[in-house]
Amino acid sequence: MNRYIPIFLVFLLAIFLSIIIGPAQLNTDILQLRISRVILGIFAGGVLAFCGGILQGLFGNPLVEPYTLGSASGAALGGSVGMLIFGTISPLFAFLGALGVGFFVFTIARIEGGLLRDRLILAGVVMSFLCSSLVMIIMVMGGRELYEILYLLMGYLGVVINSTNRLMIILMIVLSGILLLYLYQYYRELDIISQGMETAAGLGIDIQKLSIIIFLTTALLIGITVSIVGAIGFVGLIVPHISKLIFGPKHLKNLPASFLLGATFLLLADTIARVITVYELPVGVVTSLVGVPFFIYLYRRQ
Repeated sequence: MNRYIPIFLVFLLAIFLSIIIGPAQLNTDILQLRISRVILGIFAGGVLAFCGGILQGLFGNPLVEPYTLGSASGAALGGSVGMLIFGTISPLFAFLGALGVGFFVFTIARIEGGLLRDRLILAGVVMSFLCSSLVMIIMVMGGRELYEILYLLMGYLGVVINSTNRLMIILMIVLSGILLLYLYQYYRELDIISQGMETAAGLGIDIQKLSIIIFLTTALLIGITVSIVGAIGFVGLIVPHISKLIFGPKHLKNLPASFLLGATFLLLADTIARVITVYELPVGVVTSLVGVPFFIYLYRRQ
């Protein structure tokens, strides 16, 4: 429990910096905007990091996260299609996009008797490129939605929570919290799977059923997250490794820590994105600048 104290203090510091730092002078309207950013940053960063920890535990691959599996790009593609049709980002379309791409990647990576994990990463990266290309086509067709789709691709926490969207966002955050608690109950199974698929099967764990449950639930979580803040990469890759360094491999402790660290990381990245240039950068640009070298390091170490 003592290890959570410094993490929580850094988390509070990230909230404080997110509220007080910015190019504009602090007033009532700016304060409302920054509080909205804090809420969305905690939600999105926590969900992405938690899902990354779950997926890495399930597949036993340190390079797995929603972005490298293609789920986040699929959700962005689905959200872009919804925006083109309805003029707004649809959580349903984002979920269907994440589910469809994730299922395709999962199918490609499966071989008789198991899952080829290296193929999983390769298929996910290829599908991410394909989805990004399709979104570019939609951007050209969308016209007036060009700016919104651009930020959907790279992530944006500047959505103001007001009377028109407050209820929807609250419902999505509550639903996401329920889904995270639902996934968390499988921490024992994930600990066993980390010892090897054969060991897990020998102890009576239905790996195929568990994989489908986690796959569908994380797809829904990523779809919800992308529909609100866009596709933000590498949070789910970096943070679970930091959590494991602090708390060890047991998911009972490192999954909650991943949520807290993910929220902290995204809040700090958003603060940097607002002050690093004259024009505000998408927060995904900052997370990618940190995440790509980290990904290369992990890949070379493997």
